[in-house]
Amino acid sequence: MSSDFTNDKTVTADKREVLKLTLPANNPYAQYKAQSLETMTNGEIIVKLFEEASKQISTAIFLTSRAEDVKAFNCISKAQKVISTLSLSLDMSYGISLSLNDLYEFIHSELGKAIAAKDTASMKSLLGMVDELKVTFRQAERMARAGKF
Repeated sequence: MSSDFTNDKTVTADKREVLKLTLPANNPYAQYKAQSLETMTNGEIIVKLFEEASKQISTAIFLTSRAEDVKAFNCISKAQKVISTLSLSLDMSYGISLSLNDLYEFIHSELGKAIAAKDTASMKSLLGMVDELKVTFRQAERMARAGKF
């Protein structure tokens, strides 16, 4: 009887391992997301990054107003990581990249100050800046695709 019990445990463990390995690959949504990222242009990826930063800042504003400080801090940290990624992706051989880098550094720094002070007004102001950048890059992407750039 004990050998049957041991075999059942082994079979269950094996099934769990197989499920862990097959679930991500069989998840159609995960596959769709992976494929869509692979087919995006650089401009589309930049817009998506701004969308993510905007979402994280918006969520942080909401969480700060509900006194959920740890969650709000985590959202601002994610937004800062996105802004850092945008900064690191700049091609510094273009003059505008220097200005964008300064702007990204400003946003990154001010986000840190705003979350430390729990200052939702500053967060809203920074959210406006991020949203303006998102709109600008979306327009630039459309123009580039249309060959107007």
